[in-house]
Amino acid sequence: MVGLFGRDEERTIAMKIASLTTFTIALFSLIAACEPTYAQQSDRQKPSVTINTDLVVTWAQITSCGDGTPVKGLEIDKFLLREDGKAQQISLIKEDQPLSVVILVQGLIPCGESLSLITSFRRNREALRQLGHDAEIALMVWYSRVALVQPMTRDWNNIAYYLEDRNRLIKASNQAGLVDGIPELERPGEAIYQAARYLEKATPPGRRKVIIIINEPNWVSQKHLHTATEVSELIEKTGTTVYGLYQTFDGRRLPEDDYSSYLLFGIKRQDKKRRAGGTIEEFAEQTGGSIITGDAKDSDELLIRLTGLIRSGYTIGYYPENSDFDGRFRRISLELSPQGKAKVGKVDIKTRNGYRALRPSATAASEAPPTR
Repeated sequence: MVGLFGRDEERTIAMKIASLTTFTIALFSLIAACEPTYAQQSDRQKPSVTINTDLVVTWAQITSCGDGTPVKGLEIDKFLLREDGKAQQISLIKEDQPLSVVILVQGLIPCGESLSLITSFRRNREALRQLGHDAEIALMVWYSRVALVQPMTRDWNNIAYYLEDRNRLIKASNQAGLVDGIPELERPGEAIYQAARYLEKATPPGRRKVIIIINEPNWVSQKHLHTATEVSELIEKTGTTVYGLYQTFDGRRLPEDDYSSYLLFGIKRQDKKRRAGGTIEEFAEQTGGSIITGDAKDSDELLIRLTGLIRSGYTIGYYPENSDFDGRFRRISLELSPQGKAKVGKVDIKTRNGYRALRPSATAASEAPPTR
């Protein structure tokens, strides 16, 4: 966490945070104001995180409701945080948490006479820089299966090499053999599952984990290697936040008169087989992530906007008054204090809904802080 905490503070927080993660960030589905509300999830599916100390950490994104720009520079007294409806005293607030990111690009697989219409990102280096100089990034491609193109690295040259030319990604997708024989429809839940698994193994504890999905909204397969619940449990365990960048194309959007019967991802609400593996929207909502949608011709601007928002979050920590870590789900709510509202006006806040509190002995070994 170089550049974020002092050496002593870094050691203290690293030992306390470990696998924490109540993530956050805001971009879209932001609390109430600017986005549609999704159906309520059960407690089992609610955004949650496993902790192994009494310090609870959540990442929060604050954006202006007017233009969606990040609101930065807020101090502790500008927030009100509640756990199960009871006000808590915030002990820690920081900005610009170091990131471990998997960029997960929809595989550019031949479909009939055309290819999936993912465009090149000519300004991707500008977008990647916004994740911070200390960010580590991996690149994966997905369709019916998932393949790692570039392992986690802080040297982003290979990431930029593939993103700036779609033909290189097409070649990488085909070489990875993402589809055998007749192409199957995509499996977003499996892609998220594999990316979260990779993050769990390839990144150190204490870093904020993020998946960025770049794709064109489409139908998904009825066959799933993992259920939505299994995907949900893994991203909860690993503390991973899911974001999406959707590229749309003229003539390929859903008709407005049919839109009410679809989710954003194009799956009919009654289509249980395709929904069984989970949708990107559901996982983004669970983890406190967001989705940006725009025309493919504006892809560079969309990616720059997305990465800037991801990096601009707040790290907020508190010691809950309820010290009985019994494994139950605890709800977290975050809002601005009167002082905060007076300073910045109307904002949107995105954070996880809560966490499951487990005693240290219940924490998996892979989630424990490293020994020194």
